[in-house]
Amino acid sequence: MFTIFCRRRLRVPSKGCCIFTGQQFRAKENAILVRSCSSSVCENASEKKSFTVSYLINSCGLSSNDAVSASKKLCFKSTEKPDAVLKLLRENGFTDARHIPRIVTVWPRVLVACPNKTLLPKLQFFRSIGVPLPVLAQMLSIHPSVLMRSLENTIIPNYNCLRSILGSNEGVVRVFSGAIRAFGYGWSNEVASSISFLRERGVPESSIVSLVLHNPPLLLINKERLAVRIDRAVEMGFDVTESRFVHAMKVLLGMSESTLKRKMEVYRMCGWSESETVAAFLKYPYCLKISVKKIMANMGFLVNELGCKPLDVARRPMLLGLSLDKRIKPRCLVARVLNDKGLKNMTNQCDRLVGNFREDVLGEIYRQIWERYSRAIGHLFGESRALWNGFRSFDFEHRYCELNVSRFLMIYCCCALCFG
Repeated sequence: MFTIFCRRRLRVPSKGCCIFTGQQFRAKENAILVRSCSSSVCENASEKKSFTVSYLINSCGLSSNDAVSASKKLCFKSTEKPDAVLKLLRENGFTDARHIPRIVTVWPRVLVACPNKTLLPKLQFFRSIGVPLPVLAQMLSIHPSVLMRSLENTIIPNYNCLRSILGSNEGVVRVFSGAIRAFGYGWSNEVASSISFLRERGVPESSIVSLVLHNPPLLLINKERLAVRIDRAVEMGFDVTESRFVHAMKVLLGMSESTLKRKMEVYRMCGWSESETVAAFLKYPYCLKISVKKIMANMGFLVNELGCKPLDVARRPMLLGLSLDKRIKPRCLVARVLNDKGLKNMTNQCDRLVGNFREDVLGEIYRQIWERYSRAIGHLFGESRALWNGFRSFDFEHRYCELNVSRFLMIYCCCALCFG
C-alpha cells in the first residue's frame, strides 16, 4: 500500500515544480527557445573559431587551410598564453618564417601549453647540454612530440643512457641532430639491455657507438630478434668486429624476413646467383635497402644500354644506389663524347665513370685535354695574357684531383664540341 501511494505521489508534480515533458518540448514556443539557445551557442563557437583562425594566420604565419585545420584542435579566447609561447620560441631560435609555422601546424596545442612549466624547462635542458639554437629550432619544429614528454621521467633518463654510451655531450647532440625521436621514447632500460647483449656477442664498443649515433631506435627490438639478425649477418660472412657489421645490422634490423627474401628474389631475377647476392651485400650492405623499382631501372640501364654483365654490376653493387637520371645517365653521355673524340676504351670504362674515378683514368683524360685543346683555348683568351698564363701554368698531370669531376667533364665536352 505504501509503495502504491508513493508511486502515485511521484506522478503528480507540485505546482511550483518546473518539469518539462516530451510534449512540452515539441510545442512551438519551446521549439523557438531551443533554437534560440542552439544558435547562440553556435555563434559563440563560430566566433571563437574565427578568432583562432585569424590568430594562426596573422601571428603564426599559417596558410588559410592549415589554420582552419589547426583550429579544430585548439580554441582560445585570449592571446595572452599563445603570445607568451611564441615569445619563448623566438627567444630559443624559432623563426617566424620557418620554424613557428611548422611547429604550430604539427602540434597546434603548443600555443596553449604552459610556457614556464611545460616548455621552458625542456628548452633550457637541451641548451644546457650544448644543442645549438638553430639545431634546437629545426629539430623540435619537425618533431615537437619531444616537448610533450616528461623531462624527469623520459628526457633526462634517455640523456643519461646516451651519455653513458657515447661518453660526451657532443655525441648526445649528434643523436639529437639526427634522431631526435630518441628523446621521445621511454627506452633507456631496453637500450641498455640490448647493448649488454651486443657486448656479450663480441661487438666492439666503436660499433655500438656507431649504432647508437645513427639509429638508436633500432636497439629497441627484443633480444630474440636481435640474436636472429646477428646470426644472419654472421652466416652471410660478416665479422662482428668489423665496421661493415654495423651497416649490415642497420639493414637487417630495419626489414622483416619476408622483405629480405623478396629482395633476394629480385636480384635472382636480375641474373645474380644467391652467392653473388651475398657477395654484393658484403661489399655494399645497403643494396638490400634499395627499392625494387630502382633496382630494376638501374640494372636495366647498365645491362641493356651500357652492355655491362649482371656479374659486373654484382662486383660493384653501389652502382645500383646511384641516381639514374642525375648521376648515371649524364656521366655515360659524357663518356660517349669522350669515346667519339678518340679516348680509347672509354666505352668499356662506363662502369668506372658512374662510380668513382681512378687516378690513372683522370690523369689520362687531363693530359689529352691539354695536348689537344691548349692552343685553341689560348686563342679564346685573346689579349688577356695573365689569365691565359694562369690557365697554362696549372699542373694538370699532378693536380687534376683538386678539380671537381663534373666540372672537368664539362670542360672536356665543351672543348670537344667547340673545337672538334
